[in-house]
Amino acid sequence: MSGFDKIQSREAGLHKKLTAGQMGMIAIGGAIGTGLFLGSKFAIGFAGPGVVISYVIGGVIALLLMGCLAEMTVQHSTSGSFGAYAEHYISPLAGFLVRYGYWSSIVLAVGTEVTAVAEYMKFWFPGMPAWVWIVGFSGALIGVNAYSVKAFGSVEYWFSATKVFAIVAFILLALGVLFGSYQTSTVVGNLTSDGGFLPFGWRGVWTGVIISIFSYFSIEMIAVAAGEAEHPKQAVRSAFKATIARLAIFYLLSLSLIVMLVPWKTLVAPGTTSPFVTVMQGVGIPYADSILNFIVIVAALSAMNSMLYISTRMLFSLARARGRLCWGTRPMPWPCSPITWGSAAARSRQAP
Repeated sequence: MSGFDKIQSREAGLHKKLTAGQMGMIAIGGAIGTGLFLGSKFAIGFAGPGVVISYVIGGVIALLLMGCLAEMTVQHSTSGSFGAYAEHYISPLAGFLVRYGYWSSIVLAVGTEVTAVAEYMKFWFPGMPAWVWIVGFSGALIGVNAYSVKAFGSVEYWFSATKVFAIVAFILLALGVLFGSYQTSTVVGNLTSDGGFLPFGWRGVWTGVIISIFSYFSIEMIAVAAGEAEHPKQAVRSAFKATIARLAIFYLLSLSLIVMLVPWKTLVAPGTTSPFVTVMQGVGIPYADSILNFIVIVAALSAMNSMLYISTRMLFSLARARGRLCWGTRPMPWPCSPITWGSAAARSRQAP
């Protein structure tokens, strides 16, 4: 056994229970979260109507990243994912740093998501202590993840389906309003008034790109989940194609409709929460704030559920590596010399 087969064999043992449909929903669900429903307000504030260009550029970057990662995942499907690739193609130390850096950032992000859920629940239950929601939702999702990967896939599937349904309903509603009661002059005015289509120039557009990339985060989960897919090669290919198409529709179409229906300064005015709520309130949808609050809670719980899953898989991969930081042939204590960069074959020749 040689090459990447050693890493795959080392990380074997997880149950392959995720279907292609669940893989697709996991990928799209990870990318549709609070970054779209709430973060888009900040992107519009920096870029104005040109936020659409920002999200196009961010989408192209995500497409290139996911294309490369999907190809590597098809060739080497394991839960260690890009951490295992760094170990194999660069050095064991690089693999450790990638895994540990990604795991630590995800673990910290889990806390922000569950805290956000507690804050959103105050909208309906202002007198309830935040710790009640934090403990309750944390216990429920930890239980789901601890039960089985199939349970995680099922819960995440329905979380993602709820978010997808909400965006599709919003797009259909916005299209109906746009073609039913809006004049062309009104749409053009919304796109070009208050400083024009690019009120802050290309600097604002590129600032919006940074926010858009944050919104696209978590689509890389598909590479980690591939290690537990029933048919990883087919699942990764189909999930990658579906994710790119859906992101283009959900992100770009929904944001385009938002800036066409409402002037961008109204979307970012003090007191507004989300561009989606502002649009729904503008067209007279009752309980728009409550509807979006529910969707945002689902989005945050979905993100938390996915982060719990992906952090445990990275920790699993770290544990199976058993401290192989510098030499590929035997465990060594940390810290050890970081100068052994190079191919796996070169490290094998150098090892005592």
